Amino acid sequence: MSREVPIRSALLENLTQLHLPAMRTCFEEAARRAEKETLSYEQYLLELTERECEARDRNRVAKLLKESSLPHEKTIANFDQKRLPVKVGRQLKVLLDGSFLDRKENLLLFGNPGAGKSHLLCALAHELIAQGRRMSTPVARCWFRICWPPNVTYA
Repeated sequence: MSREVPIRSALLENLTQLHLPAMRTCFEEAARRAEKETLSYEQYLLELTERECEARDRNRVAKLLKESSLPHEKTIANFDQKRLPVKVGRQLKVLLDGSFLDRKENLLLFGNPGAGKSHLLCALAHELIAQGRRMSTPVARCWFRICWPPNVTYA
């Protein structure tokens, strides 16, 4: 038992130094499970590394969502896709894969006020961020504020 304490503390120190927080929190539980289920060393290590990768992916998506400054309520789940014409609905499915970003294509939406253009763009951005892509708040809003400040009146 006395040998286990230095091993545990050394392992915790190494995992901290290597910046492996998910492995640090779950290695003991995974070790007990591996021992109980007689997993090989490789299977045990695979489980630990998979948990670390999953945690890093979750953290990356959360960071990208925070950086994007997107409204949290404007997601694809909250968007009424029945309002879209059939052709636009099909295009949305293609846009959700994000290949237009790889081809560096622009995306322009036109429509009447209140038609859901901003909501649709935000929802699309949310989905693309969930895939690990970096998105930012639409630049058009900033451009609009610069070109048409609210304190200027036009005759």
